Amino acid sequence: MPKLHSLLSLCIFSFSLIVACTPAGDFPRNNSSKSASPELCRLIQHEIGNTEVCGQPQKVAVLSPHILDNILALGVQPAAYADSAESLISTPLYENPSEQIPYLGRWITTEPVAVGNRDSPSLERLTILQPDLILGEHWQKDKYALLSKIAPTLLFNDAKNPTAPQSWQQDIEGIAQALGRQAQAKALLVAHEKYIAKARAALEPVLEAYPRILLIHSDLDAQVGIAIGSTTGRLLQEIGFEIVVPEGITTDALVSWEIIPQIETQMIMVFDWGDDYFTNPEAPRQEKWARNPLLRSMPVFQQGRVFFVDHYLWGSHTRGPLSDQLILEALPDLLLPSVQPAKEVNSSA
Repeated sequence: MPKLHSLLSLCIFSFSLIVACTPAGDFPRNNSSKSASPELCRLIQHEIGNTEVCGQPQKVAVLSPHILDNILALGVQPAAYADSAESLISTPLYENPSEQIPYLGRWITTEPVAVGNRDSPSLERLTILQPDLILGEHWQKDKYALLSKIAPTLLFNDAKNPTAPQSWQQDIEGIAQALGRQAQAKALLVAHEKYIAKARAALEPVLEAYPRILLIHSDLDAQVGIAIGSTTGRLLQEIGFEIVVPEGITTDALVSWEIIPQIETQMIMVFDWGDDYFTNPEAPRQEKWARNPLLRSMPVFQQGRVFFVDHYLWGSHTRGPLSDQLILEALPDLLLPSVQPAKEVNSSA
């Protein structure tokens, strides 16, 4: 495997010398899908327009965790991947994705080429790879012209309304059509409803006791923000919880810590911005919260109804069918202990 790293690095270095002297418009275009017969081609609508995809893409480059979640759920493996965290983009190859890529890596059976940061994916590495298809998000539109010269490129945006809970259901049909996986997409929609019903049944005691929950995102040091649109918020609402939104706030917004104790809520969930995606121990977060006298004095904290989770999964960084599944499976273990003391008191009375 070290030889593969060396070869890939040499290729990238060599291509960088070429691309430095090549106008952006002269990148070679991947025309491999054009060899397919016309009846295997389909015109797919996405955020930038309509793009023709032909045949069954074999090498798919994905430019964000959200897109990765969707293709894995559809049963497609990535040939290349771009993330955002520095710890995830410093390697040329994901040799051990289950250890290198948070949460979603357990479903990856390939060794995807790392194509840099999702904000500035490497055109050099993508050109060397020559994918059949590139999938990204709408906010990458400034790279669209160059990416389209490498391979058919589709950019999706699941947040039509930036203040609305973010949903993969708005993207999945187009992504599935590009990958020839429409049947799998329909199955995912059916499975999602079953996951929601199962979580609702498990969380019924919590819903009855504490239906109102405030969602905030924070580094638990200087900054705290009210989370309006998030994967977890959408799921909690589908289950039946009421998401508390302070008066006057209509979109995700930073507020002072002094505001939090003034908000009437029965539970609080904190999306932590820490980098320890795999461990995310709750105790250090509780200690940080407790160091703030105002927060420590809140009844909701003293009664054990402030929950700390990782922003990468719970706060919409990934957001997709697999993320939904992981969150819905984790919610009962996270929230049910909040009603256990009351049950024990009632049983002993």
